[in-house]
Amino acid sequence: MKKIIVLFSACMLFGIWGFSQEVNADKVPAAVKEAFTKKFPAATYVKYEMEKKDYEVKFKDNGVGMSANFNSKGEWLETETVMIESDLPKEVLTSAATNFVGFVMTEITKVEGPDKVLNYEMNLKKGKVGYEVKFSPKGEILKKTPVKS
Repeated sequence: MKKIIVLFSACMLFGIWGFSQEVNADKVPAAVKEAFTKKFPAATYVKYEMEKKDYEVKFKDNGVGMSANFNSKGEWLETETVMIESDLPKEVLTSAATNFVGFVMTEITKVEGPDKVLNYEMNLKKGKVGYEVKFSPKGEILKKTPVKS
């Protein structure tokens, strides 16, 4: 069951990025490819996309779905890692359960950025009501955005 949830989450994570435009690897700046390879040497199934003015690289690392964003100079901006609910910190689970009673979690990711910035993002849905919510590791709600069902 855990494998099914991880697979579903990975599919959803990659589906979210449908608004990006795929870029052929030979059109990606060398600085981006070098920075990506250095940061994620074990990456497989690598796919490059443009997201606004930055490069998003979707890949798997040890079988886990991930994406990393780099600017055109090759500077790392953030990494998103697909997660399952049971791997979230207790404080995040408690906050979600307390602040979103009856909501179901989907599309759970751990987001890491420079300077050791870490947070957790997920979609929470209850009937036709849904939110994309960003939590701190301590369970504080950092951002809550309504999403259309």
